[in-house]
Amino acid sequence: MDLSAILPIPDLMQAKRVLAFSPHPDDNEVGAGGTIARLIHQGCEVIYVVATIGQAGTEEIGTTVQELGFIRKQEQTDALKILGDGKVIFWSYPDTMLAAHESTLQIDVLRVIREYQPDFVMAPDPWLPYEAHPDHRVLGHAVATGVIMSPFSYAFQQEGTPVPSPNIAFYGSAWPNTYIDVSRTFDRKLAALEAHKSQFAPPLGPQLMMYLTLHAQENGKKIGVDRAEPFKVMTHHHLHFNAYAWQS
Repeated sequence: MDLSAILPIPDLMQAKRVLAFSPHPDDNEVGAGGTIARLIHQGCEVIYVVATIGQAGTEEIGTTVQELGFIRKQEQTDALKILGDGKVIFWSYPDTMLAAHESTLQIDVLRVIREYQPDFVMAPDPWLPYEAHPDHRVLGHAVATGVIMSPFSYAFQQEGTPVPSPNIAFYGSAWPNTYIDVSRTFDRKLAALEAHKSQFAPPLGPQLMMYLTLHAQENGKKIGVDRAEPFKVMTHHHLHFNAYAWQS
């Protein structure tokens, strides 16, 4: 069933304030870097909310957890400056362990939505098939729940004044319904990813850049541009008791 006539898909590029939720430093750049650069360039306020500082994100022995956390926070700050600058909120949840803190995470998500009152939020799509990283699934679910709970006066009353539900743009989705032309900002996305030196050293870095480039080119063909980023854009009405939301 096509619900677009009664539940139109919001226009992400009309956003004025976006909270971009990321499980770890670098996820926002991987999934939405070109779009974030476009939004900032046209005057949208973009605020990053990074749930962990990615202190488990290494396969090497030698760097301490504290050292890696410091490095990754600096890399994230540098990467956002490359995209156009903005505020970064770092939370201190343990990397790989969001599932053990799901109830607290949910409260923090709702609190920050009510505080900043965005018209859009971004997050990794928790319904991505074969997504094995629990932090991506848990944070995506928490953000979706925050979207539908934010206007309810008697829900989490101690967590700020209720606000209208923002729209949500899931990146890394298997069922995108929106493609953003990033032909002019894709190089900035790659440069921002290169700022995450601790994560994307060879051979992973070049392989990732090639994959993302090919992926953007394939998605660009769908809307007749050189490169595009895909999103599953939804309203709060899509996120509850809606059997056709995945098709919308």
